[in-house]
Amino acid sequence: MAVETRPPPALRRHRFDHALEFASILLGTALAFLVLESAFGDAQQNFEELALGAETRSLYAQVDGRPIHCRDMTDVAACLEGHAQRGGGPAVVWLGNSQLHAVNQLQPGQENAAPLLFRRLGERGLDLLAFSQPNANLQEHLVLFAYLQPRLPMRALILPLVFDDLREIGVRASLTGAFEDPRVHALLERHAVGRSILARQGQQGAGDMAALYQTVQEHSELALNDWLEEHSALWALRPQARGALFSNLYILRNSLLGITAQSKRSMIPGRMQLNLDAARAILVEAKRAGIPVLAYVVPLRNDVATPYIEGEYARFKQQMEELVTGEGGHFANLEQLVPAELWGQKRSTNLEEGQELDFMHFQAGGHALLAAAVGDLLDPILDGASR
Repeated sequence: MAVETRPPPALRRHRFDHALEFASILLGTALAFLVLESAFGDAQQNFEELALGAETRSLYAQVDGRPIHCRDMTDVAACLEGHAQRGGGPAVVWLGNSQLHAVNQLQPGQENAAPLLFRRLGERGLDLLAFSQPNANLQEHLVLFAYLQPRLPMRALILPLVFDDLREIGVRASLTGAFEDPRVHALLERHAVGRSILARQGQQGAGDMAALYQTVQEHSELALNDWLEEHSALWALRPQARGALFSNLYILRNSLLGITAQSKRSMIPGRMQLNLDAARAILVEAKRAGIPVLAYVVPLRNDVATPYIEGEYARFKQQMEELVTGEGGHFANLEQLVPAELWGQKRSTNLEEGQELDFMHFQAGGHALLAAAVGDLLDPILDGASR
């Protein structure tokens, strides 16, 4: 006759604790997915547009169904294909930040600077390709220039100089595809700042999986990630959640510290130096390739006090002029180009209601002025290059 045995009390408690722990994990996971779905599931949020504000919109112009104004490595192929379809002739490349693609109080039929300059250069038999990303720094411009230069018959390079963006550092993920090209590596290796970019990129490329290289855990985590990418729409919401988190933390920080768009912000010397070194590398490499560079201080709102420390901003302009002209480039200061009435407002950078003054983006009339000024500056440069 079989005798039924029961696990001892300690073992039963151990099993119960494990079951409770597992149930808690399942409940927590379900709740987390519900929160993600309710917060981000209805629509894809564009955090660039959110930062620009309700009255400012991004425009990336197209010609004959092909873009002439792109962002980064995610759409660079479309711009290069468009250039090839238009005959693949000599081109001018215009790099920039959001000032190049964003327009305040956009009205139907209005344009920004890139298509206006495109048509003007077309009269000279030249093509134009523009590339811009929010808060783009000069290290990122260096990487993009290194990628574009061997792919285009570049007649000239237009390089905006933005004081704000000298506070930025590193290369964003949407540009890292450029590092797959050995020609980009070769160009960057010739400069100390380029080698530092490559070193940081190596660390970023390894990322969180670096310590798991060639382990069972690495393979299992990659397989799980691939499965979730294929089967779970919510898994794709990770960038949305991350974007919302950082956006809200930024606003909260500004509220706690009383920071507004007009607050004075100091330059960060180490970051500024890296960006100055990147500018020098661009100028040196362009000169090596016989490509003239037009570098200009970008337009700045002038009807109120700037958010810069006056001495630092003056020093920035002086350093840039010395650097550009010293390396054989062409320098212009366009900070007074756009009158006060053509500037706009943006979303508040803290928790207070309302809008703030925008020191970076202007209306379509300002873009017309910018395209005309850059075109006027380019004319003698291009005339000289063609001789």
